[in-house]
Amino acid sequence: MAEAAKLLYIVVVDEGEKIDNGKESFRYTRPVLQSTLQLMGCKARHAFKISQSVFELMRSECFGDAFLPEGMEISGLDASKGFLAKEDDNGTGGCLGKAEVGNHLVSEKEDRSKRIPFELYKRRTTVVVRRETFLDVICDALAEYKYVGRNQRADLVLACRIRERKESVTVLLCGTSGCGKSTLSALLGSRLGITTVISTDSIRHMMRSFIDEKENPLLWASTYHAGEFLDPVAVAEAKAKRKAKKLAGVSHSHAKDEVFDGYTVGKSDTRPSEVGSSAAELISPKQMAIEGFKAQSEMVIDSLDRLITAWEERKESVVVEGVHLSLNFVMGLMKKHPSIIPVHDIHHQ
Repeated sequence: MAEAAKLLYIVVVDEGEKIDNGKESFRYTRPVLQSTLQLMGCKARHAFKISQSVFELMRSECFGDAFLPEGMEISGLDASKGFLAKEDDNGTGGCLGKAEVGNHLVSEKEDRSKRIPFELYKRRTTVVVRRETFLDVICDALAEYKYVGRNQRADLVLACRIRERKESVTVLLCGTSGCGKSTLSALLGSRLGITTVISTDSIRHMMRSFIDEKENPLLWASTYHAGEFLDPVAVAEAKAKRKAKKLAGVSHSHAKDEVFDGYTVGKSDTRPSEVGSSAAELISPKQMAIEGFKAQSEMVIDSLDRLITAWEERKESVVVEGVHLSLNFVMGLMKKHPSIIPVHDIHHQ
């Protein structure tokens, strides 16, 4: 008896889902399944062994109707083999029509002769299974390694949706300089299979490409020296306004506007009649450094907000780290973006 072909791909389909030539369901390879298991919390060595076990079980089982959703519409599916087959008019595996290569058209005969071996290879190395069967097999394998719990299946489903880019997750790492944010972000990206890892310093650098230094020196300044480019009188006025509104019980929903109204760069055009120069003297250099940090962070967070919106639309998971991510800013972003997972209070051990 001939040995069964090695299984390389598992195509997972949902009930009622139709597979077309241009729109196929998600294909799992062993490394992709391993990263999915790590995303749900498995250790790397266990995820590797579990993914191997799942593929071996799928290969050894008889891929008959039991692995196919009842009543599912799948174009070109060979149910007796359990894999996706594309047949032409002659009943052979291949693709119909002509393929365009660059500016030239390859004839149908030449195209079929080139693509038949690959289609036959895909037939021998691919299996199509229903979603529930796929989850059951993985959950059984997880149980062998003691990964059991009330939310085990729900965690697996969520990890699969993130890996299949039906949902996205945004991880924000907060902390002071030198506490290990960059190292942890790289490790998280590798562990969770997230390929996009970005720093708020990179966002600030991109912003500098669109704004001249003379136009906005605050953006070009070092984060901890940004306060040197603020007007002390304007800062004092802004702080007095916020304090007055807080005492009056007015909502703090327009904090962003207040920041930019008060944190003017260079000489202030406002009249210091309400606050006076004496109030400006009350702003210490330390407080000015803090206010400069907040003002620059506000600009970076505004750009990050738009980036997260774009990532969520594309269902792209990302890890963002940076000193500009103070907890107050993160809480504000969490209210707007449900995909955000905050990671804060990072300290040296």
